[in-house]
Amino acid sequence: MAASPVATGPDTAALRHVFGQYPTGVAVATARDVEGRVVAMTINSFTSLSLDPPLVAWSIGARSADLPVFAAARWFGINVLSAAQEALARRFADPLLRRDAANVALLDLSGEAPRVPDAVGWLLCAVDRTVALGDHLLIVGRVEHFDAAPGEALAYHRGRYARIDGRATP
Repeated sequence: MAASPVATGPDTAALRHVFGQYPTGVAVATARDVEGRVVAMTINSFTSLSLDPPLVAWSIGARSADLPVFAAARWFGINVLSAAQEALARRFADPLLRRDAANVALLDLSGEAPRVPDAVGWLLCAVDRTVALGDHLLIVGRVEHFDAAPGEALAYHRGRYARIDGRATP
């Protein structure tokens, strides 16, 4: 009897390239730890799930230093960044810079989850459930409050930040 082939999995670099072909929006997820300290990180894993009930989801890497805070949080905020906020996206994407206390000045600290001023969209969500999937934790939230503002959205495509201007294709 022939031995079955050993599954080695996909070439992760090639798979990352394919994933990069899909443009995503850029957002900052926010929460507070049990002592009320702010945690904020740039994400592009955000998606809407349902209008009735209003549910959204995003995921955080299982090795992220911020995982314990987001896994235990009862509330989180999603801040959809404007094209003018690329520097802020880069700052909150860097694990060392996003822990800097000066970052707090970049956030509105009122409410259950901090809010990024001048974002084009904002959602305050109560955690509905979390699910460990692969090397990430999927966090599903029920939208409790939201707001939108005019402006171009920030996107991430092929390893670079880009603008989404909202114009239809010809």
